[in-house]
Amino acid sequence: MGDAEEIQRLLNVLRTSIRLLGLTNREIERRLELTPSYVSRLFAGALELKMEHVLSISRAMGLQPWEFFELAYPRRSDEPSDAFRSIRTVLRDMQPSPEPPASQPSGLTVEEIEEKIRRSVRKVLKEMTGGK
Repeated sequence: MGDAEEIQRLLNVLRTSIRLLGLTNREIERRLELTPSYVSRLFAGALELKMEHVLSISRAMGLQPWEFFELAYPRRSDEPSDAFRSIRTVLRDMQPSPEPPASQPSGLTVEEIEEKIRRSVRKVLKEMTGGK
C-alpha cells in the first residue's frame, strides 16, 4: 500500500470514528480551537494530513493515540517485515530474565545491561544491512 492509500486509510478511520461517536467536524474543531471547516478541508484533501492532526483529532474524540492506531491497524494476518521481526527480537531480548534461583546473585550491573543493549543493536543493524 502506498503513502496516498495509507493517508486515505487514516482519514477514513478519523472520519468514521467521529461519526460513530456521534460527534461532528464542527465539535472537533471547537475542541481543538480550529477555524470552522478546517477538519472538512483536511478530510477533503485540501490540507496535508500531519501526525499532529491525527494525534490531536484522536484526543479530541476522547481516544488515546494507541487506541486510534489499533482501530486503523488491527492485528493483521500477513507476514511481518524483516525490520519488524528484528525490532521485536531486540525488544524481547531486552526483557529482564526471570528471577534467578536464590543461590545466584540477582540483577545485572549497569555495565552488563549496556553491553546487552550494544550487542542487540549491533545484531539488528547487521540483520538490517544484510550482514555488512
